[in-house]
Amino acid sequence: MHPTRPGPLGQHRTIHGRVVELLGRRIVSGEFPDGSQLPNETELAAQLEVSRGGIREAVKALAAKGLVEPRPRLGTRVLPRRSWNLMDREVIGWHGESAAPGFLQDLLELRLMVEPNAARLAAERASHAEVTALEAAYAGMAEHAPRLPQAKVAFVQADLTFHLTLLRATDNQLIEQLGRLLETSLQHGLEASSQAPGGVAATLPLHHAVLIAVRAHRPVAAHRAMRRLIETTSTAVERMIEPH
Repeated sequence: MHPTRPGPLGQHRTIHGRVVELLGRRIVSGEFPDGSQLPNETELAAQLEVSRGGIREAVKALAAKGLVEPRPRLGTRVLPRRSWNLMDREVIGWHGESAAPGFLQDLLELRLMVEPNAARLAAERASHAEVTALEAAYAGMAEHAPRLPQAKVAFVQADLTFHLTLLRATDNQLIEQLGRLLETSLQHGLEASSQAPGGVAATLPLHHAVLIAVRAHRPVAAHRAMRRLIETTSTAVERMIEPH
């Protein structure tokens, strides 16, 4: 692989991917707001140091995600958020990077709908290997929690592994797929909640309660513990983002 020199696009596997990522982030962050026009191909090509063809292909990719509408002779218009494919992995990831309060709250609402029932199924269906993986993930969280915020990366990775393992333990391929789809945004959400004052101290015992219930094959207890976990996380995040 040839090294890429520093430039406006940063590092990415391909030029195409770098252009799509940069423009997508700028749209999702609101730098290019709903209804605005993207700079024309020539301007963008000069700004990003790529060919006009590269810009054209990136705009097609963004259009496929519902973010923009290319119009012949009129330019490319940013579409309203309701038109975006919010279940696209890249679009989800760009939202997570912006860490907008509305995004975090929507994510927590979705998790509250999905994860307690996933915990119930996991308590009924989890294999020995999946329970062992949950135990290892929880042990990682417990190990790194006292060293926050310095150990944030390791803690969040263990936390993410715990939740994705739980979704996989449902033995439901659609729920597992949802976990993979939400992985990037879930990671950003966990990063935010790990920084909320008192958040980890309140939620770590609830992770343990979920683990105990799944391991003991107690579906109702697993559902209850996961619901309390997400509600507690939501409260911590709300305190963190509310205006002072």
